[in-house]
Amino acid sequence: MEAKRIVSTRKLLPESVAIVVGHFVAVVWHLLLLVKVQPNTPGFAPPLLILVNLFPVVGVIGFAKGFPKLAGSLITVPLAIALVIGTYAHFLSPGTDNILRMPPGDLRFAFQVSAVLLVLLEALGCWIGIRIFAQMSVRRALKS
Repeated sequence: MEAKRIVSTRKLLPESVAIVVGHFVAVVWHLLLLVKVQPNTPGFAPPLLILVNLFPVVGVIGFAKGFPKLAGSLITVPLAIALVIGTYAHFLSPGTDNILRMPPGDLRFAFQVSAVLLVLLEALGCWIGIRIFAQMSVRRALKS
């Protein structure tokens, strides 16, 4: 069982890196589009959101260094919050951030694609974080 557990960690780390780094790149792209689509976006918002979205990246580094509990938290919590806020803002709200109600424009399609991509990557990121926590539980069970 020990060898299978090691293979699982080796498999989970590259998946985590791909999803979290992909999410971070998508966030930066989405924020660049947001500033262009909505020029009245407060100036402090993009840098603050970029900083917050670095937490999952730090979580993946922590996972690679052997801190799964910290990694699971730093990946799952921010991505779950972003998933809830992004889903409401871009799919359910009556505002101009709703991708289904956006006025026509050059960047409309790119903004819509980035919003959908973010929701998918945030959901996958939460799934990865939950798998990290599940792996911790298996390790504890095997030790007992």
